[in-house]
Amino acid sequence: MKSFTEKQLVFILAALSAITPLAIDMYLPAVNTMSQSLNVPEPQVAISISIFFMGLAVGQLIGGPISDAYGRRPIVIAGLGIFCISSIFMAFINDVHALWVLRFVQALGGGAATVNVAAIVRDMFSGSESARIFSMIGSVTILAPLVAPALGLVIISMFGRWEAIFALLAVYSLLALFFYVKYFKTQNVADKRRVTPVKNYIEVLTTPKPMIIMTALVISSSGLYALLASSSIVYTNYFGLSKFMFVVCFTMNISVMIITSKINVKIVRRFSPLKILRFGIKMQVLIALLLLILHKSENIFIMAPLIALFIGMLGFIFGNAISIILEYFPKTSASANAVLGVLQYSVGAVSGLLVSVFDDGTLFPLMLVIALSSFIGAVILLVGTKHAKVLV
Repeated sequence: MKSFTEKQLVFILAALSAITPLAIDMYLPAVNTMSQSLNVPEPQVAISISIFFMGLAVGQLIGGPISDAYGRRPIVIAGLGIFCISSIFMAFINDVHALWVLRFVQALGGGAATVNVAAIVRDMFSGSESARIFSMIGSVTILAPLVAPALGLVIISMFGRWEAIFALLAVYSLLALFFYVKYFKTQNVADKRRVTPVKNYIEVLTTPKPMIIMTALVISSSGLYALLASSSIVYTNYFGLSKFMFVVCFTMNISVMIITSKINVKIVRRFSPLKILRFGIKMQVLIALLLLILHKSENIFIMAPLIALFIGMLGFIFGNAISIILEYFPKTSASANAVLGVLQYSVGAVSGLLVSVFDDGTLFPLMLVIALSSFIGAVILLVGTKHAKVLV
């Protein structure tokens, strides 16, 4: 592996992990344009977001154990290649069903590639240091959803075609592949050559302590995926915002998460990852309940900041939860991360579909899903770790 600084490591891995949020968020402002171009209702285009989550889950499920057996490098390269090729094909579609299929394939590649990010960090760091690196990567990665909607809007304005968004994703994946290949010259998983997915997954699923954290994280974050899948409809249809104001609100959401991630980087050496995780999930529950109570409000100046705070709490949740989980699996960290990804994206996809199915033109279905998922996740975490100061 080519020598590089910690900042370069964070930048490369953040660029790699940013591929999937870019693929999700960059075309959110184009949902309406795409529905007109493909001659289908907006919800049919929005379904492709949930399909993308499903593809990410399957890609991680396949890529994780292969990565643990043969090294991170070949899986990252193959995943980025699949992502790039499918993105190119998406620039030429004229049918919503082709969009669904290619989004699934694109997500397969993205999932196989990005499942290795956490595994690479676990290969190189442990304990509070891994939590710090995860937070640093997260604070850079979330710049992707911060700029993605605005970038998508700019591309549509410049080229007048939503297909240009997928062309840009193809170019981005090629650049990510270039930098990864340039610096990661060798495999960083040394000795195993036999792919044992069933054994790996059984090991992960039957280790009680990390499964408590994983289950809590999966359930509590499902509200986020429901919100992502519905964000364009919520801001533009319910609140009647322009595409520009949608981007402004979306930017505010991610900005709060950047702030909390940077705070987490500063305090994780002073407080244990578990303690910070508990704080973040408690705050998320309180905000989610407030959103549910105020679901009838049409005041964007009240609801938008609350949504931003809800999303912002993830800066205290994601990095700390993942670092605790992967501490238990030094030799099968990609498989563990794959299990987390499968559960996270699958439950997230289901929650997004539930909101779409029960959509009644109000915010109630969405806010109910957000509140229930946050509350159940918090109960699992707080009860399951009641007497623990640290879990590792």
